[in-house]
Amino acid sequence: MKAEFKPNYDTNRKKLADIIPLAAPFTVYIEQTRYCNFKCFYCIHATRDKEDGEFRKLGFSVKHMDFEMYKTIVSQLKEFTEPIKRIVFSGLGEPLMNPRLPEMVKLAVEAKIADRVEIITNGLLLTPETSRKLIDAGITNINISVQGVSKERYKETCGVEIDFDEYVKNLSYLYSIKGNTQIYIKAIDATLKSKEEEEKFFNIFGNICDKIYIEHLIVMQQQMGELKKIVDGTKNFYNEELDLNRKVCAQSFYFLQIGCDYDTFPCPVPGLPKSLSMGNIKDNTIKEIWNGEKRREHLRTMLSYQKDSIPECNNCTCFNAINNPLENLDPDAPRLLKLFE
Repeated sequence: MKAEFKPNYDTNRKKLADIIPLAAPFTVYIEQTRYCNFKCFYCIHATRDKEDGEFRKLGFSVKHMDFEMYKTIVSQLKEFTEPIKRIVFSGLGEPLMNPRLPEMVKLAVEAKIADRVEIITNGLLLTPETSRKLIDAGITNINISVQGVSKERYKETCGVEIDFDEYVKNLSYLYSIKGNTQIYIKAIDATLKSKEEEEKFFNIFGNICDKIYIEHLIVMQQQMGELKKIVDGTKNFYNEELDLNRKVCAQSFYFLQIGCDYDTFPCPVPGLPKSLSMGNIKDNTIKEIWNGEKRREHLRTMLSYQKDSIPECNNCTCFNAINNPLENLDPDAPRLLKLFE
């Protein structure tokens, strides 16, 4: 196997408690579409056709982000004095469903607003033509979520029929033309039902990516609370043991998600309600929102160990499951609180 078996997070980083407050977000997720071609059992898109489903309860329209507004986002991100580490096209939808994604990537790359410009994708729409466009646009990282090792498993996990052999062929082509682009392929442990399937996963994909890993199924979306009955809540996203006593959501201090309706959110969870928005970029610039009082109040609440007093954050397990030890702010919270007063 050519690929390195390694989770997709940076282990060579500074302790978050030593460097906040941050002048700019480290990571910005841009939800440039809400369309999705899958209905994965662990995502609220699985409910999108149900009248009383969780997807419709959010009141979101299924659409692409307006391209002119996207250009405004890029322009506003250039206002930060510190460079953003990662721009990631991700959200409630599948990024490749937006036909203008390569243009969006190219615009972000040419604007030099971030060290890395990435997508998180299920990869089904990575045809040779689309792959070439993304590579030519200068994308730095393509992160591919594999949902099984056969067409039967895809039907079970995603609710759709796929040509699995064609899927693998297209990903092989992407790897052959990738140049300096880093390809990360991962699967969720819940979609690989046996050791044999895990081995098959590595055999199929281990030579057509730079890094490969099996991640642990976690409950990302509060609306999918039924998953808690089947998820091992003692493990994080990377299959590492969790500190179940952790109380402070570290993502809020370095993360910003820009939704399809231009609301901004303090974490990467897809499908967040507007009530958690830190502000809308139609009303204020991204920099104003980042430094604004609403976000600062949110951070003060976190540092006061009062995460669960925020209705949208109450009982969230994701905040802990996607953190790593260098992001643990709990021991330093009383000292850090003074920095946000």
